[in-house]
Amino acid sequence: MDEIQWSPDLVRYEAHDAYRDFLARPALGARIKASVIFTAALAKLLLKRVIRYEMIPYDVRDDRSPRGRLRFVGAALSNATAGAMRKRHATAAPASAAGAMDSLGCMVVTMPPAKTATLEEAAAPLFEELAARRGQSNGKREFEESRAQASRARARTLFDAIETALQESGVMAASGAYLGRPARLIDVNPQINDVSDSFWRDIFPDVAADQLPATAYCHRDASGGDLKAIIYLSDVGERNGPFSYVLGSNRMRISRVDDLICETNDSNGLGATDPVARERFAALPKKLRQKGAFGNDLTPASPLSERINAGLWAIKAPKGSIVLFDTKGIHRGGMVVEGERRVITCVIG
Repeated sequence: MDEIQWSPDLVRYEAHDAYRDFLARPALGARIKASVIFTAALAKLLLKRVIRYEMIPYDVRDDRSPRGRLRFVGAALSNATAGAMRKRHATAAPASAAGAMDSLGCMVVTMPPAKTATLEEAAAPLFEELAARRGQSNGKREFEESRAQASRARARTLFDAIETALQESGVMAASGAYLGRPARLIDVNPQINDVSDSFWRDIFPDVAADQLPATAYCHRDASGGDLKAIIYLSDVGERNGPFSYVLGSNRMRISRVDDLICETNDSNGLGATDPVARERFAALPKKLRQKGAFGNDLTPASPLSERINAGLWAIKAPKGSIVLFDTKGIHRGGMVVEGERRVITCVIG
């Protein structure tokens, strides 16, 4: 993807059928509500950025005991201090891996079958629990219902297996070289996707559409910036929901202010596409009408849509493949139209 400068004008909401009417007559109540929601979310997000919340492991974030709260405060203070003093430094990684991440924002390696089998065995209990929970869905499954959150304390064997796989495959070294600091495994999320998932299909429930836009579900992650590794634990073909990445989009130039605005709207609900969210989003001042989850909002004739489609790589790969990518690049997850996809998504920071 050619390097581009992000700006609010890249997504033409005034030309989109789902937003045009809301933009034409934003109600005073919607303006007030949107401003309150945005301001509260921005304050919360700024604090998360300072303490690098996403880099605090789940076991620490989730522990509500007095001791757990002290651990969280300690981790937050450590992150805040380290963030103020952190300097980039080189870490060793194969030149090919470092080059791929720098220029493309994404790379793929494949584990040996024996290593894949070991990891799959360690993950089996979590996948069984997730499959049972998914079976209780009412037929309209949201994204969070498709995945589980693994605890290192309760799934240490799985964490150990993943860390070994990431080290031996060179993924951890490539991550460290790209980040400019030693990389570590933060979070582990087993995920199952199949044809019953609705989160990527139900975009504008009140607007008739013949088909999804080609850029549907494309987004940049609402986070302070990290890497993710997706481990395929099933063969993934064209119809099984291949992870897709816009090559080179990690180099897209975006100001810190615009990045923060996008992340704020993705985290506060204003970035959603239901009628209430769209009305409130449209009631924001133009500068604040930005979001990281913008793929659903692009019209086919949009220049950005054309550039995304030209650079989008759908990663069809066998079981045991590991996809490492920069979450601030444009990507989308599994849009399954046939069969089932099983993956483990790992946050690396």
